[in-house]
Amino acid sequence: MNEFITTDADAIYESILQSLEKQVEEPLYPGDERRIFAEALAFWTISMFNALNDAAKQKLLRYARSDVLDALGERVGVTRIGESAAKTQLRFSTSETVEENIIIPQGTRVTNDSTHYFATVDLAVIEAGQTSVEVDAESVGGGTSFNGYAPGTLTTIVDPIIYVDSVTNITETSGGDDKESDAAYRERIRTAPSKLSTAGPINGYKYYAMSADSSISDVVVKSEQETETAELTVYGRKAFMGGDTLLLGTLLVQTQDGAPAASETDYTAEYENGLLTITITPGGALNDAATVKVSIDRTNAGIVKIFPLCYGGKIPEEAILKKVQDACNASEVRPLTDLVKVIAPSEEDYDIELTYYTTASDAGACTQTVESEGGAIDQYIAWQCEKLGRHINPDKLRALILAPSESGAVGAARVVITKPVFKELGETTIAHFSGSKTIKREVTER
Repeated sequence: MNEFITTDADAIYESILQSLEKQVEEPLYPGDERRIFAEALAFWTISMFNALNDAAKQKLLRYARSDVLDALGERVGVTRIGESAAKTQLRFSTSETVEENIIIPQGTRVTNDSTHYFATVDLAVIEAGQTSVEVDAESVGGGTSFNGYAPGTLTTIVDPIIYVDSVTNITETSGGDDKESDAAYRERIRTAPSKLSTAGPINGYKYYAMSADSSISDVVVKSEQETETAELTVYGRKAFMGGDTLLLGTLLVQTQDGAPAASETDYTAEYENGLLTITITPGGALNDAATVKVSIDRTNAGIVKIFPLCYGGKIPEEAILKKVQDACNASEVRPLTDLVKVIAPSEEDYDIELTYYTTASDAGACTQTVESEGGAIDQYIAWQCEKLGRHINPDKLRALILAPSESGAVGAARVVITKPVFKELGETTIAHFSGSKTIKREVTER
């Protein structure tokens, strides 16, 4: 459903004009003051219809945003994750030792730009005879803007302390997150009903993992798997293997000489009610086999692996992994028989190497579309690392360069992409741009 009521401007205008002509019982030609009135009325009606349509769509989770989305979240007990503070460690120093303790009060603030402030989280003491003390601090306020202050950059004491001559941060500031985005919050609301289950459903674990920290953009939940091998006896052209957690798609059957047997040619396989049945095809490579060797993956029930991903395709740090572990391993979340493991996703690097072609008249606009900040290449890099398990796909890059979605943007006439090449990724792997980028532009006559 895209619209609750019509918002087509032409259709609304025609409806108003036809209704008015019916009432006056004559056609209204351009310039007629009554038709001019209809045109003015149509403008107001179109605006009202669009507002009503938007208000109706806001009642649906798919379209809700901002405060309305917060209200929908309240219905299922899900609140938006707020900003989190960035953290660092500060060192307060004196130029000379003194014969008394120097108290650094809790909440002592420091800055380097008079805009972003950090405050100590505990009281600290420079002991008599000592010249420095180190203490943890966090930002006054939250958000990613507090991240990235390199060691030695926070040097201004906002709240002066007697005898203390200098302060500096000895670790880079990190851990600050902005308020949870509508997209992430919407996904948590969508999976919220699963949190009511105590059976350990995938969406239940995903909900709690994404709720652990606002920087988490995607989560994959898997049961651990193991490969089982066996030599099965053939009875009347059939061999059997039992088990409730076998994964039929991973089945490998071998011929007597150890080569892979061909499905549908040498055998067929069915898996129903926990029983794997392998049927030997007459005349195939297994025709006279008394036994068949098989290997197949089995889900290791009770062991749950959780792979979180942060926004921008960033691999989560240990602190984030611990948050997810704590959230998903809580006694009221995890079934008694589950063992929860939180693991950082793996990365698959790719390079970008391409040549795009444009006409002389479009060269400037096309370069802006392809190479500028936020252009086609940047959009591709962001798209590629948006989700775990997203295959490395140069066709997406091709589409962004040839047919940009932005209105008025000028795409290239042709593009030759050398790198990346298409590559399938496992569902717990993220495509990571290596930083190696070679972009060439060729101007053609047409």
